[in-house]
Amino acid sequence: MARPDNDQTGIRKLNMVGKKSYAVSLPVAVVKQLGWEKGTTLMVRRQGNKLVIEKVEE
Repeated sequence: MARPDNDQTGIRKLNMVGKKSYAVSLPVAVVKQLGWEKGTTLMVRRQGNKLVIEKVEE
């Protein structure tokens, strides 16, 4: 069954990539709204119990 399309949120599963990294997929609509594309450099930082993902301005 397909998940409802929601531009702001979505339930995602944490996936193991290799032996030392994890990955989470991001909704395409959100990535497009933020102007991100494949290869965009992102900063991931912890803020309490949350992760914040921001584009690195080069």
